[in-house]
Amino acid sequence: MGLLGLSAGAAGWVKRGLVWLALLAVIALRFADPEPLPTFRNAFFDFAQGLLPPEAGEQSPPITIVEIDEASLATLGQWPWPRDLMADLVGKIAEQGPRVIGINILFPEADRLSPESVLKRFPLDAPLRESLAQLPSNDALLAFSLRQAQAVLGAAVTVGPPQTAAGSASQVPILLRLGHQGAAEIRRYPALLRNLPELEAASSGVGVASLEFGSDGVVRRMPIVMLVGDAVLPSFAVEVVRVAKRVPAISVEIDGPGIDSVSLGDLKIRTAFSGEVWLREVPIARLDRASALDVLSGAADAALLRDRIVLLGATGGGLGSSFVTSGGAALSALDIQALFVENLISQHYLLRPPFAVFWELLLTVGLVLGYLSLGRHLPGQVSQLGLVLVLLLLFGGAFYAFDRHSLLLDPSYPALVFILAYLVMIGLDVVEAQRQRKRSEQEREMALILAEAANRSKTSFLANMSHELRTPLNAILGFSEMMKEGILGPVQPQKYRDYVEDIHDMGRHLLALVNDVLEMSKVEAGESQLSEGEFSARAMLEHSIRTVITAYRDRGASVVLERESMLPTLWGDQRMFTQMVMNLLSNAIKYTPDSGRIQVTGVVTDSGSFRLSVSDTGIGMSGEEIIEAFEPFRRIDHALTSNFEGIGLGLPLTKAMIEMHDGKLEIASISNRGTTATLVFPADRVRGPDERQRERA
Repeated sequence: MGLLGLSAGAAGWVKRGLVWLALLAVIALRFADPEPLPTFRNAFFDFAQGLLPPEAGEQSPPITIVEIDEASLATLGQWPWPRDLMADLVGKIAEQGPRVIGINILFPEADRLSPESVLKRFPLDAPLRESLAQLPSNDALLAFSLRQAQAVLGAAVTVGPPQTAAGSASQVPILLRLGHQGAAEIRRYPALLRNLPELEAASSGVGVASLEFGSDGVVRRMPIVMLVGDAVLPSFAVEVVRVAKRVPAISVEIDGPGIDSVSLGDLKIRTAFSGEVWLREVPIARLDRASALDVLSGAADAALLRDRIVLLGATGGGLGSSFVTSGGAALSALDIQALFVENLISQHYLLRPPFAVFWELLLTVGLVLGYLSLGRHLPGQVSQLGLVLVLLLLFGGAFYAFDRHSLLLDPSYPALVFILAYLVMIGLDVVEAQRQRKRSEQEREMALILAEAANRSKTSFLANMSHELRTPLNAILGFSEMMKEGILGPVQPQKYRDYVEDIHDMGRHLLALVNDVLEMSKVEAGESQLSEGEFSARAMLEHSIRTVITAYRDRGASVVLERESMLPTLWGDQRMFTQMVMNLLSNAIKYTPDSGRIQVTGVVTDSGSFRLSVSDTGIGMSGEEIIEAFEPFRRIDHALTSNFEGIGLGLPLTKAMIEMHDGKLEIASISNRGTTATLVFPADRVRGPDERQRERA
């Protein structure tokens, strides 16, 4: 069964459907662009600006900021200044022959300090009224100064109706070149707050000076052109550049879903479909500055104004807000407009390419599908390395596009989706691994149960077979014994008597094998019990040595009990002790050549335990052979043992029996050097004083 208990085929279709639903969600999420996606995107763009600033050696364009600063306000009076003072300031700048004067100050209402306004507001005597009536208005003076220079005024977008007289605003010359579709994405504003008609009529151009804020209040973008009502108007910075370059009109190429480019003579500005570019922040200290007070007093350097783009505005405390840019700097509106002008002239501005969202989304889907088809089949470390490489390529490519081509590509969304897909796949792999582990555990438990059942069946079978074999074997041994002893008369001829002895010997051997199998089956079944009592280790050992020597009298190997051996009285199963010793001695003789020597040594250690060792000078065993020797029914095949019967239960039985006595069996062996097998009995099984009798030669 597969996912949710479905069949494998149905589970596959469900998984594929979930993948496509996830991809559709990824696409919908990108077009919806909810928070925090814009925050991540803007954070990367801001980081790139700080990491890759413009080259320090570049020459700054001829821009001078004339600011109405704190010193100017302290000397010439509080803001707003009367228009005649503004006229003097504009006239002083115009005398130096600037290319253009961009005035980032709005004049929507008549000057309240103008003579005609004073006559209306204050009661004055006749001579003074006649004198004031003969003076020109302050707005007329400012209009006159504007005509003496190439001046550009700023306007502000508003959500309400325009606050100037209808038809009073001069129209900016804009040539629209339409392609196959209209400009659906151009920024639109309902109305515009403009300057007095006579001031705009005296100026060389009007541009929208309102700043564009992001959702976090940071100024990053500047519209090049925009729709206000039914009219297409340029931004303040664009209009300043147009007048400075003496371009008669702005050419706007509209193709596809929005604006393709804006041309100012030979200066072509590539824009997003919405007709905007992004601010490339440069150190504001690169731009020259002059105080309005110095300009009015004649103290300003004329070179700062001659043949330059001059931007005039108020920066003094309380005159305007500070705006945060992408680099984190708090700048005045005048400074930000100066940076936009610098960007346009130096071509430093940044561009979010048309269809960038489409290509970024296509890249995101491609990465996810590529990982689903390839990444899950890679090893863990290779998959992690692939994740790191993908992230490096995404961010490295975005940094390269930013630094070399001034393009803003967003790697944050593809990276975020790819990381989420990676984590989801890792999570699914972990869940699948847990499921597989649980299934493996269940399979192992079932295999263990089956193995235990099979082992019990084997043990039961061997025990039953052993009992069944012992009954006819006893009869064979009994009758062969009677025939051998000649109880009913001698067996003739002699050859038959030899056969009877062979039958009796083979029967005894077969009975010994059956007894070993039965004993092993009892041990494995946990049914073997100790018949404990005190016995002399020396007596049992000497008896076993004599029995083995007699059984293997045709072998030339000698069996010697070490004279210095300490052989105490033991508490345990005498039968098992004898069988353990017989097994070790038999193995030693089988694997020792005729000229070899077998030595038996007994030692009572300082801790009170008894160690009985059987050492031979036989063929020895390797480490792997020692492990095999402890497995039931396994024999170490060698030419020396080819004539000896055995089923490989000697060492396994000996190990099981000594462990039933709370002891252990130790084997130390070197190939072609010999083997030492040691039975270790714990101290609580040692009884009586140690015997230190020496063997007589």
